[in-house]
Amino acid sequence: MRIAKILVLAIVLTSSGCGYHLANKPANAGAGKTIAVPTFTNVTTVYRVEQRVSEALRRELVQRTRYKVVSGEAGDVLISGDLLQYTAFPTTITAGKASSYTISLTIRIVVKDTHTGEVLFQNPAWTFRENFELAPTSTEFVPEEPAAVDRVSKTFASSLVAALLSRTP
Repeated sequence: MRIAKILVLAIVLTSSGCGYHLANKPANAGAGKTIAVPTFTNVTTVYRVEQRVSEALRRELVQRTRYKVVSGEAGDVLISGDLLQYTAFPTTITAGKASSYTISLTIRIVVKDTHTGEVLFQNPAWTFRENFELAPTSTEFVPEEPAAVDRVSKTFASSLVAALLSRTP
C-alpha cells in the first residue's frame, strides 16, 4: 500500500508542471528557422562593447528560442543594431571622489523577416542603464565597468527576446 502511494505521488509530481511549460510556450517559435545576429555597429568610442552586446543577444536567443542562431547576416530573421551612445557618469560622490557610476547604453534595433522584408520589431533609441561602484581605495581597485557592461548587455538581450516572444502567436 505504501509503495502504491509513493508511486501515485511520483506520477503526480512528474506529470504536473511548475508553470514553466506554459510560460515558455512561445519559445517554440522559430523551430527549424535561422535567426541572424551579426555583430552590431558601434558608433561610440568604447572598445568592443558592440561585441559584448551582440554575443549576449545570441546567447539569450539560444537559451529561450528554437531558432538556429548565427553570427552572419543570412537567416530567416535578421536582427541588426547600432550602438548609438555609451556614457558613464558619476552618481554618488563621496569625499570629493566619485564612488559609484551609471553607464547608459543607447541602441537602435531592427528585426526583419528576410523573406518578406517586413519589420517585425524596431526601436530607434532603446536605452539601458546599469550602476556600479568603485572601491574606496586604490589598493582595492577592481575594474567594475566591464562587469556592468556585461550586465547591461544581458538586460538588453533579455528585454529584446521577451519583446519578440510576446509578439509570437
